[in-house]
Amino acid sequence: MTGNSPAFKNDPRVFRTKHWWQRLVTPRRVFFLALALLPVVIILAYYYVVFSTMIDHKLRGESFVRSSGIYAAPARIIRGGPFGKAQILEYLTRAGYVVQSQAGDTTRGRYLLDGNRLDILPSADAPLAGRNFPSVRIRFNGNTPANIVELPSQQPLTECLLEPPLLTALNKEREKRKIVEFNDLPKVLVQAVVAVEDRRFFDHRGIDLRGLARAIYRNFTDRDGGLQGGSTITQQLVKNFFLTPERTLSRKLKEAYIAIILETRLTKAQIFQMYCNEIYLGQDGSYSINGFGEAARFYFGKDIVHLSLPEAAFLAGVIRGPGYYSPFKHPERALERRNKVLGDMLEVGFITPAEYEKAKAAPLGVTPRRASSNADAPYYLDYLQTVLAERKLDRVLSDPAARIYTTLDINLQQAAVEAVQKGLANLVKKPAPGLDAALIALDAHTGDILAMVGGRDYSQSQLNRVTDARRQPGSVFKPFVYTAAIGEEVVTPSSLFKDEKRTFTYGNDQTYSPDNFGQAYSNQYVTVRTALSKSLNVVTVSVAEAVGYDRVARTAERFGLPRPEAYPSLALGTKEATPLEVARAYTAFPNRGVRVEPRALTFIADGKGNLVEKVEPQTTPVISPAVAAVMTHLLRGPIERGTATKANGLTKALAGKTGTSRDGWFAGFTPHLVCVVYVGYDDNRQLGITGGNSALPIFISFMRAVLKFRPDLTGDAFPDAEGVEKVTVDLQTGLLPSPACQGETIEEWFLAGTAPKKDCTQADAAAMGTPGVVVEPDIQLPPPELPPVTGPPPLPDAGRPRDRRPPDTPPRD
Repeated sequence: MTGNSPAFKNDPRVFRTKHWWQRLVTPRRVFFLALALLPVVIILAYYYVVFSTMIDHKLRGESFVRSSGIYAAPARIIRGGPFGKAQILEYLTRAGYVVQSQAGDTTRGRYLLDGNRLDILPSADAPLAGRNFPSVRIRFNGNTPANIVELPSQQPLTECLLEPPLLTALNKEREKRKIVEFNDLPKVLVQAVVAVEDRRFFDHRGIDLRGLARAIYRNFTDRDGGLQGGSTITQQLVKNFFLTPERTLSRKLKEAYIAIILETRLTKAQIFQMYCNEIYLGQDGSYSINGFGEAARFYFGKDIVHLSLPEAAFLAGVIRGPGYYSPFKHPERALERRNKVLGDMLEVGFITPAEYEKAKAAPLGVTPRRASSNADAPYYLDYLQTVLAERKLDRVLSDPAARIYTTLDINLQQAAVEAVQKGLANLVKKPAPGLDAALIALDAHTGDILAMVGGRDYSQSQLNRVTDARRQPGSVFKPFVYTAAIGEEVVTPSSLFKDEKRTFTYGNDQTYSPDNFGQAYSNQYVTVRTALSKSLNVVTVSVAEAVGYDRVARTAERFGLPRPEAYPSLALGTKEATPLEVARAYTAFPNRGVRVEPRALTFIADGKGNLVEKVEPQTTPVISPAVAAVMTHLLRGPIERGTATKANGLTKALAGKTGTSRDGWFAGFTPHLVCVVYVGYDDNRQLGITGGNSALPIFISFMRAVLKFRPDLTGDAFPDAEGVEKVTVDLQTGLLPSPACQGETIEEWFLAGTAPKKDCTQADAAAMGTPGVVVEPDIQLPPPELPPVTGPPPLPDAGRPRDRRPPDTPPRD
């Protein structure tokens, strides 16, 4: 038998030649290879457990749930009230509601408008003190709510509350985001992100070798000024959410491995949703803008569901470098980047050539920076974080399911922003460096902060002038001088003082010589009402002298103002205070002598609606209701006949006081609202404009919005009080009227037993012994307090944006 015969080849006893792979793979080699790979397998298994545990812990923590956030106060709709159909629809849009047919996320608020019938279906997870907001049907007569019923019970209502808008979801790292669901992401936005960031996102398993190769190729061939990365959307989410952004090999390996594991835990839609809520997209002052929901509001002032194709392309393009492609600083770069994204969408086939050309020709259309920077009350949010820290509640910012319900009225807040910006624009033709303003509005009975504007532009300055700018309040302090004097029955509204140039001597022959505004004097006797209405400085110091400087200082302290030194100058408001402190002090006048503390939040609920913390109003009696009523009636004088007549006729019951120091002030109130406006330079230099011409116009503009949105905060009359006697008197003399005088009369309010007994024909100041020139108090006083010249308070730490690159550095992955 030969070796070539078939029988030889098929004989199992004959040696056969092995294939190359059979000679290479032997049991011995397999054993040693497995032994060598064992540490790698152990390491991979170890990190699989570690990373899986980390992922599960993050996901169990509900890091991104739509219910988390800080909310404004609910809107109140009253049957027959002025808050009409147009305003309600605008409010619902601002609150994130969409037309019922548009809502991809069934838990989000929806509405359905059918002629004059409006059905409002609130969010499924919007608790109000342990219960959900009701579904309601409103029927309109024109623009007025004529009928309100609760659905589905058809129970008639006289009023209802609407779910408040989300201000932001805020954490301790000063990141703002508005959580959105995947179903609410516009198709064009999903396509834009996929086209520019990860074209095979819905096909790969966490990492994409083909995409990495394409990125490397394009980095060598493209000349658009930026580098392309090979990271998938899943990897970017892992980098931002699970890891730190340092550029090291170990981090990239972790990123890839966690991405693979994450793809086994979540669906593609869930990963994409988390990515869209996490991604850093810009900077608003000291806050970082995170997520497309917040970015849509910041850049375009709209809900994400309403984004157009070019707007979606812009947001997708800015991912790569929010500072470098900032539309506010580099609009040309931003436009070029947006068009590049549109080109990528065309290349992939997401849009047609016609759609591409139309979108490419559209302007950027971003909201002006000044308007967007104050859009969601950033100064108020800063203040809220301070309040939470003071109450040991800042931990709730780390609770992703917490709902913080604030007192902010979103309509009044927007009106306050517009009033401040418009008022400053009317003062000077072009923005004056350092010139700024502040506005604070409080509910006079609860202390609820309804609106807070700490400056004209938060993106330029994070100094909250409402809470941190200590300035001389000037004449807005004078009511506390008169309060002390009336409360001690040293003077009455009819007491006469001579309006003349005077030097006050006190202490060790020290002198103080105040001037009236413009150094104008009538050299006649005037009543306390006239002196306060016309803001006469010398008379006010005379009143302070009569009651005692120390008593005035103690009165101011009781009202919650910083206690001034007992010098004559204290009467003219030389002791510095913040607008918030002034507003708090003024609440005692319409609130029957009870000072109320400013309140920024009402309650905090967890994700299930359970009450975590409730904040009740805090009040402190400071004067009797009778004194408060008399002073309130006196403070109608500046509006009706004095330095604030521009506001006369705004509403039936309005009182207030102008103030002019280095700055301009106005403090005004209705029976239910207190509003203080401040205008001045941050470096404390002279404004040179009276409070009546600087702060008062801002107040008037704001009050018009109050009448439009919250007429319940006005009122027809200030309340009476026991112990008050109402007497008609001669306006000029403050005495009882007589036909012989033929002067104008007014109904004056007096503490019981202090009304005048003589008539106006007996108005001889010397004979009546009125304190026109009062004997000096028999006490030793220190030198007068000089007006300080100081710079502005230090700015808060603006925080570092998450985009660590300098804004003009081209982006890279």
